[in-house]
Amino acid sequence: MIKFHKSPKVAIVKTSFEDNHSSGWNPVWIKFCKDYNIEYEVIDWRSINAFERLSKHDIVLWHYSHYSSDEMLFAANILSALKMTGCRVFPDLPDSQHFDDKVAQSYFIKALGLGSPQNFSLHSTAAVEEWIKTENKFPVVAKLRTGSGSQNVQLIESAKELRKYSKTMFRSGIKSIPSFSLKLKSNVLSVKSLGDFFSRMRRVPEFIFSRNQAKLLPLEKGYVYLQEFIPDVDYDLKIAIVGNKLSFVARGTRPGEFRASGSGSLFYDKSLMNPAIIKAAFTAYDALNSDCTGLDMIMDPRTNKPVILEISYGFSHTAQINANGHFDRAGNWVEEPLNPPYELLKNLISEVSVKKDY
Repeated sequence: MIKFHKSPKVAIVKTSFEDNHSSGWNPVWIKFCKDYNIEYEVIDWRSINAFERLSKHDIVLWHYSHYSSDEMLFAANILSALKMTGCRVFPDLPDSQHFDDKVAQSYFIKALGLGSPQNFSLHSTAAVEEWIKTENKFPVVAKLRTGSGSQNVQLIESAKELRKYSKTMFRSGIKSIPSFSLKLKSNVLSVKSLGDFFSRMRRVPEFIFSRNQAKLLPLEKGYVYLQEFIPDVDYDLKIAIVGNKLSFVARGTRPGEFRASGSGSLFYDKSLMNPAIIKAAFTAYDALNSDCTGLDMIMDPRTNKPVILEISYGFSHTAQINANGHFDRAGNWVEEPLNPPYELLKNLISEVSVKKDY
């Protein structure tokens, strides 16, 4: 049983996805508070005087979704303001400043000297033409800033295709709405059993809700983001780190293509988590100064070195729990599942409890 010297007050922000998606973290936080008799309040950030109510708490938690246009617009700034009142917030700036923005993530990865594929953020048609002239490495992966589950990711095979894509991005833009056909194809082709099929069908309303929410997001335009194509990769790793604990899930590539995220093909092979991957993941976590980080990583078969594809503070915690254990910083496997939102709140309460002693 965990014991806290002094119990802080916790505010949990009610989100658009709280009752509409199984990947929400609020139920975990609420259960934690109930289990350990922590004073908490669920507050709708849209309600009048919500900021004043939130500011009366020691810890404010807001697991907002990248598919919620208004939360993406306001959440980070509200949390930053709450931090100025003395609240300990999550996500804090190191977690949220690059959330659902692959362009921003590429800049942070470069600035921190972390291993990644070659990324090119091109902000004009002239820059695209310069890339074609100087790089001209096809195929190349084009991504929108936003989206998850390999949505809005495509392989571009030639300069002609890139110019066409560039023309769209610098003129009309592209709507970052999850593809129903891509999701359906991925789930059907990766089903392992009849029970698995029905389990996925029960989550269809979640996808429809997310898709409807995403329709309110603005058009993506005014840039072209390219990532070098790394061949012969048949899985990636979604790695979650909270404090000194690291968990993972491996995701097989989509049938007949290069994308792994969102494929629905999940497996847990601890031998894939070699010391280099674990060290690189913890190095990135520390460099980002994060409370909780999800990393999409692969081993580059050309160099046999780990590289980071994407970063996110929010991800499916249930997939991580199913690993049935976690690694510590020394690379030892501990037979204790990592529940990221649970571990995060435990760490924050311990931190704030200590500070309240002074």
